[in-house]
Amino acid sequence: MRNDDRRSASPATRKNGTLQSCEPCRRSKQRCDHDRPVCRRCTTKRISDKCFYHPAPMTRRRPSDPVNPAIVSSRLTSQPTSKQASPTTNDRPILICGNSASSPSSGSLGNGRLFAPLEPPSALPGYLGSTSYSAVLTEHRSDISFEAEESTDSSAGLVVEPDRLQSGVDVLRFLYNLTVYDMLIARFYVRTLNIIVPKIIMDELLRSVRQIFDGFSSDPTAQLQELANQIFQNTSRPMRTHKSMSVEEYCASFTGRNLRWEALGSIVALCGMQLVITPDNDPDITQGSADPRAKDQLLEQVTVISTICLGFCDQASSANELLAMLQFNDVMLRTQQYGDSSYQAWRRLGDLVSTIYAAGLHLETNGAENCPFFLRQWRRRCFVGAFYMDKMIATFVGRPPLMNGRFCTLAAPLDLSDEVLVAGGDVLSKAISELDSAGWNSEGKLHLVTPTRLRYHLAIIREETLEVVLGTREQNNLIQKSEEIQAKSRAIWQSAPDQLRYDRRSNDHLSDGWLTIVYFYLDYLYTCFLLYRAVAKHTNTGQADLCDISRRVLAIVIQINSFRTPMVDLDRHFSWIVLTYGVPSASVLLLELLRQSHEPAPHAVPLPRAELIRNLSVFISFLSWVAGPGHGNYHTCKQAEKKLSRILDQLLDPQPVQQHVVDDVTTGLDNFLNWSNYNTIWDFNTDYMPLTEGFAP
Repeated sequence: MRNDDRRSASPATRKNGTLQSCEPCRRSKQRCDHDRPVCRRCTTKRISDKCFYHPAPMTRRRPSDPVNPAIVSSRLTSQPTSKQASPTTNDRPILICGNSASSPSSGSLGNGRLFAPLEPPSALPGYLGSTSYSAVLTEHRSDISFEAEESTDSSAGLVVEPDRLQSGVDVLRFLYNLTVYDMLIARFYVRTLNIIVPKIIMDELLRSVRQIFDGFSSDPTAQLQELANQIFQNTSRPMRTHKSMSVEEYCASFTGRNLRWEALGSIVALCGMQLVITPDNDPDITQGSADPRAKDQLLEQVTVISTICLGFCDQASSANELLAMLQFNDVMLRTQQYGDSSYQAWRRLGDLVSTIYAAGLHLETNGAENCPFFLRQWRRRCFVGAFYMDKMIATFVGRPPLMNGRFCTLAAPLDLSDEVLVAGGDVLSKAISELDSAGWNSEGKLHLVTPTRLRYHLAIIREETLEVVLGTREQNNLIQKSEEIQAKSRAIWQSAPDQLRYDRRSNDHLSDGWLTIVYFYLDYLYTCFLLYRAVAKHTNTGQADLCDISRRVLAIVIQINSFRTPMVDLDRHFSWIVLTYGVPSASVLLLELLRQSHEPAPHAVPLPRAELIRNLSVFISFLSWVAGPGHGNYHTCKQAEKKLSRILDQLLDPQPVQQHVVDDVTTGLDNFLNWSNYNTIWDFNTDYMPLTEGFAP
């Protein structure tokens, strides 16, 4: 069909009144500028021949309309025509494979996830608890003699659907031609303390992938297809462990001939997380290209690849810690790219929680008899990462947490380095004996797992706090409950080792991980903020405590500004700190100052007006640069800047205001910034939301 026949002459609108996007932009979930006959994005990406506006994009062919799979496959892997020359290294170095087959398109995403039939159910459905259909017989299996069940490996001889197999080949071709994944992942492990995939695992995985690719011929098409088929077979089989399993055996279960999509997906997701904070002009990424969007284009590709890998894992029959690690990193990638309030990240968080439960990672006793010590510790780390992320995102968007700690029995992982865990034997026994009674190392070392332990304890307190703040039950004895939770929180903070306490290392801003340490302290203070605000809101008392904690939080956020470095400017987690802790605190202080400006002195809550106005002015300007264009939180920061500036203007240049604005600090905060509903607060323009046309599950 000719392009002219496929394009409508005039702009079409969707049912919600917005302009219709072209098919490539709609399928890749990117913003279309709606130009006719070809949009600028498709022109820039050199896919003008594929740009058209479908009259009914959400409809499918009728059964009577035959579809030739070869045509679909051909469309996904077609070579560029003479009019669409393959870009050279100097033109577009990040279009890794140099043709349309090199980058899995939205079509391959659809074929990999939407149209492929689900695999047969596994004989191992995952963790089944005490209320499950099999619980009674399972609990009494030692009292009753059963015949041994025959192994039913439904994946034996699995036939992979052609479109799905082609998507797998596209993913492998992308990785095969991606020359920078080693460099990106090495940078990632140097810069962050929030690591869910142990470096030992990632090093072995990268070594295995390099070895496989190095053995390919000059034309690897057939080898890529064979490898893709093998990976599908491996991914459809449950991973098995045993008590005496070594680290080498464990890594071998998902590398080499046992390579799985969960493992490859983690490579891609980590690359994306590092790309997010990589400068646009990084020579290792641009490789001499003059295209200013080189890095962003690669990031878009990486995000799509991560989605495809998750789609392959969605259709596997088992859940495991590798899948949970991939899902964790994918959520992190989406919060950084699309924003911390994005529905994409929230829904993927739900998938992560489902995997944690289905794999039994929330229970210490589940499968412990078949799990080596090092893996139990790594699974704890995986669980804690998901548990903490759940509480932080739930707080940010004001929604109930998806994971309930009342149903979890895991403890924090021991404060041991991965090298000690891998060594085992006497080395491990000696290291465990040297831990203190709470499980912290007594040498003041900052292992990668050390922050994870504190995250676990902070998450437990935050969950109790959210039950009070977001709970719908009548709040009896709210003040007493608040004081009890704060007492627990103080005890946890006082017991934390000095290397994680910003209040004891406030001048040590050049040390490794200082931003993570600041984050922990702000998290601790913000729990107090939430409780004080709940008390002030429901009992109309404690406004002084609320304003005091707000001043402390705001001062720390501003102090971070004075210590920022080029890398901090690029780190999109920094906008999380500003939005999560800075904006609510600044809002409380602004509204209290505004209320006092309309009331005669003396005031019940004494505040240093001049000092606060200076700090608030600095903070509002802070919002203008903390997230640049293209950052996931950019539009949220701009909306926050606009609204807080309006309140500050009202404070500096008083105008007649409605009484509800100045009734009290908490009422004002609710009316101006209702943090329980981001969409209501900021009145988002749907053009900036990543889900304006839906997102393939």
